[in-house]
Amino acid sequence: MTVSLAPPDTLVSDFRYAMRRLAATVTLVTTSDADGQRYGMLATSVTSVTMEPPMLLVCVSRSAHVHAALMARKRMCINVLLDEQAELVQAFSSSLPHDERFANANCQNHTAFDLPYLRDAQALFFCEVDQVVEAGTHSVVLARVLESRAIDAVRPMVYVDGRMSHLPSSATA
Repeated sequence: MTVSLAPPDTLVSDFRYAMRRLAATVTLVTTSDADGQRYGMLATSVTSVTMEPPMLLVCVSRSAHVHAALMARKRMCINVLLDEQAELVQAFSSSLPHDERFANANCQNHTAFDLPYLRDAQALFFCEVDQVVEAGTHSVVLARVLESRAIDAVRPMVYVDGRMSHLPSSATA
């Protein structure tokens, strides 16, 4: 039996089209460098890995401005965005300077971990990098969760079919 592969340009196009059907919760990955400069990156490729010990996986493009700071610092906060935080998506998906991206974010620093986080996020995961695997254009970061917090409301912002959305209220009840 012969397997024929799609041409690379068709494969990438087909893959991108199919991935638009995979809904994902929108998160903001935050960290800071040794000088206290804050960095943030939107991420939908975040998932749990294990419960014992608690670990998450996040994929970070090596060309992202946050990559160097994260690899040097080895700590991050994964902020799970609420469905009403669209203004943060606009700011962090823009080419605004780092400080301006945080201008409208209700942000504070975790005193023990010295990490910026969103005070009004749906959930927070303060993490330390455990392993990094290079895969194509990205670093797959496996991170141990040092602390997690969550509010009672379950209203995640969801990315599906190339746009931000939210779950119907009956799905979150």
